[in-house]
Amino acid sequence: MEYELINPSDPYTFIAADREVAALVIGNLSLAFGAETKDEAEEDRVPIFMFGGFDEWYQKEFGRTPTEGMAARKKEVGDALASFMLGRFEDRERYNAALEAIDDPAKAEAFKEKWQDGRTSLNNIGGVAHSIGKKLLAAGDK
Repeated sequence: MEYELINPSDPYTFIAADREVAALVIGNLSLAFGAETKDEAEEDRVPIFMFGGFDEWYQKEFGRTPTEGMAARKKEVGDALASFMLGRFEDRERYNAALEAIDDPAKAEAFKEKWQDGRTSLNNIGGVAHSIGKKLLAAGDK
């Protein structure tokens, strides 16, 4: 599912396998953020937890703690964080088309970094997401 990050800064979207993965993405980035899908379906939404309550909400929604969720879904969370893109839902098609045309992994990474340069905020949410995602993916099943 494609999610849009709810934040006071630049627009970002990311791809998450499901709502639990999206919630873990928010838990890794900032509880001052939330996420919603294009259709804004309430059952897919991840609320903002700036004033607390994330752990309790997560346990109620998914039947385990966020720590247990991360242990079980680390790779999927890493993939979701690595999928962060500066822009709105309608920008992703163009972004994906450009990435598909690049067959060199180093050039693909350079393209992603250049795309991120289009942000207007000093907050580099996408860069932080990519960095955390890479660390999670590199950690594998450790």
